[in-house]
Amino acid sequence: MQLSTRTSSSDSNAEEPPKKLHNHAPPSLSQLPDEITLSCLARVPRCYYPSASLVSTTLRRLIASPQIYAERSLLRRTEHVLYVALRPYCTQTLRWYTLNLIEPNFGQEESGSVVKHRLVPAPSFPSVPYWGISTVAVGSEIYFLGGCVDGSFVSTAFVVDCPSYTCRSLPSMKQERGCAAAGIVDGKLYVMGGCDPLSSNWVEAFDLKTQTWETVTWGLYNNVEEVYEKTIRSFAMDDKICIMDRNSSFVYDPKEGSLESDLLLNTRWRVGSCVIDDKMYSFDLENKLWEFDPVSRVWSQVKGLEDFSVERCDVSKMASYGGKIAILCNLDRRSTEIWYTEIGLERREGGEVWGTILCSSLVLASDGFSTIVRSLSVSF
Repeated sequence: MQLSTRTSSSDSNAEEPPKKLHNHAPPSLSQLPDEITLSCLARVPRCYYPSASLVSTTLRRLIASPQIYAERSLLRRTEHVLYVALRPYCTQTLRWYTLNLIEPNFGQEESGSVVKHRLVPAPSFPSVPYWGISTVAVGSEIYFLGGCVDGSFVSTAFVVDCPSYTCRSLPSMKQERGCAAAGIVDGKLYVMGGCDPLSSNWVEAFDLKTQTWETVTWGLYNNVEEVYEKTIRSFAMDDKICIMDRNSSFVYDPKEGSLESDLLLNTRWRVGSCVIDDKMYSFDLENKLWEFDPVSRVWSQVKGLEDFSVERCDVSKMASYGGKIAILCNLDRRSTEIWYTEIGLERREGGEVWGTILCSSLVLASDGFSTIVRSLSVSF
């Protein structure tokens, strides 16, 4: 059968009349329900939030809300944020900063551009004692314990929620303290020292669940007299609290209730140090980076950093930053510039640890000198 190619009279070959065009505005995030916009924003890296906040009042409101960080947690999009406390020369105040990644340009990774950071003021950060206070980071919060107020040590304790910069008071400690050691073991925040070595409350523990303090009784009480009243550095490592004072290093075991001096730990532990995955990292006086394993009781030099030099270990601060080492330092005791270096760690076959410098740059240049007092990482 041959098919006809002719069209019937009912099939019109005339062009259809043009449709009326409607001048619709392009869709916008502001037209979406808040929960959808929030879900979209939670997937965006935090470095883009300052620019996104300038787009509209809706985005600015959502980015400033605590809900966005709860959403980021559900989506497993939390990021580590480094908080830094600086004390300007000849002042009695702390200025808090966050280390921010400078917003990358489109295609930056492909172009091989160098990653850069900067210290950005956190103007809404609550006021805290400028000297003698102990700090511990837990999730997105920082616990502040004791310190010096009007020339006297205090027993006050409070928590700062970093995403919102809100402050929550805790029950006071039973003992006034300054420059105390602190660390978290098995869900309890232990604080010790910073007071008379013979105080019955030399060690206290704060239960993070019940939010209550308890005095800790322990066995080798006489060892306390060997510890200098003020602590220089302290860490929780291998379910113990490591303490550095002006003379030596000690290890407190909450399970055993014991305090013992640690001469091996003391050989290379310096003020500029940090703990990552239950191992301590510290630079020696020759600018070599060492790792201390508390289980094998061995110091091992980190390979691959032979040409790296950290300027003046005594004025630098190190922190664990998402499994990497974050180093902040003044070039000297009167420098107005602060530099940041980030070191990645890799454990190779045979157990050797290798370090790689991921970035190094100037992050703050100010009119006057500032001492780096604190650096610690939170996540939100």
